[in-house]
Amino acid sequence: MHSDSIEYLPAGTTLRPLRDRVLIKPLPWDASKTIIAIRHGRPVRGEVIAVGPGSHPKKYREKKSKYVLSNHFVPSDVKPGDIVELGGLNAFDGLGYSFPQVMIGNELHLLCQEGDIAVVRS
Repeated sequence: MHSDSIEYLPAGTTLRPLRDRVLIKPLPWDASKTIIAIRHGRPVRGEVIAVGPGSHPKKYREKKSKYVLSNHFVPSDVKPGDIVELGGLNAFDGLGYSFPQVMIGNELHLLCQEGDIAVVRS
């Protein structure tokens, strides 16, 4: 799912992600700080700016192919300020990121799901 366009917002705009969405500000890639060995492409490293509250995971019915939402609420594990890596993405192939991109002022941000995060740096 490639995002061909960038949403531009004025500087000072605050976004509040919903469900398990995470707003990430990409950081410059540095090979000496890589945590994950990626076979195809470099990982995307970024700082978490905003996090949604969490979500109700999907559960599948045994005999039907449709799913329903679980009654169990799973809160988000990441918090603003965490440095995370989205592993396995070829973000530097000239096609841009594979997540929706948002420009707040003159800074690029990515909007992804918490399940896309591979590692949180401590």
